[in-house]
Amino acid sequence: MSERTKQGIPLPSRDHPMGRVMRAVVALTAAAVVALSLAACDPAQGPAGTVVAKDRTYRAATKQWQYKLTTRDTAGNDHKFKVSISDYRSCYRGSSYPHCTKVR
Repeated sequence: MSERTKQGIPLPSRDHPMGRVMRAVVALTAAAVVALSLAACDPAQGPAGTVVAKDRTYRAATKQWQYKLTTRDTAGNDHKFKVSISDYRSCYRGSSYPHCTKVR
């Protein structure tokens, strides 16, 4: 078998138009996957306030954790919303969201 065959099936050369098309398709697919994965990383930022509660739930169907914070604004209203794991870990009860300065 020659260098440009796979299991006896000839592959197009790098200079062949089909080889260039395949490289373009692979590059565009990879770029789309990266763009989609970056766009869906973190939930939208919740309302600012003092963190009054933290909650995490394990979803067995998706085998993932869901993280939530509850903040209280200056008017005394509570807001519960989803956050990323990094926000969940860095925000303590009594800290100021979204900056989450540690209060102890």
